[in-house]
Amino acid sequence: MKKIILIALMAISFLGLAQEISGTGWKLTDSDNDKIIILFEEDKHFTFLNVLMQSGNTGEVYSKEEDTWTLEGGNIIISFNNGYRICSGKLNGTGDYIWGTWVNKNGESGNWSAKLIEF
Repeated sequence: MKKIILIALMAISFLGLAQEISGTGWKLTDSDNDKIIILFEEDKHFTFLNVLMQSGNTGEVYSKEEDTWTLEGGNIIISFNNGYRICSGKLNGTGDYIWGTWVNKNGESGNWSAKLIEF
């Protein structure tokens, strides 16, 4: 019985860790083939680097109070530029992959995915 309880507690701890992304970096690609590196900060803001952008802003780094994220129950919302672009997605059970959809205020939309950067 003690082994079952110990295994259950370990599983719950693991699932809790998988849901925590603050302090991590991710490689994000969207359906426009834009690529960014995004760093989720503990204060629910994020910093990102445009690695490859169709808009030509490659190499630009952004870190603004208007760029926020939330994660609840494996569901993530990433808001760029005070809601100009919203990415909603789902974090997988192992906490190393996110996928979802995005929409912006111009009515454009698409898909996106991100992989955890591991060191």
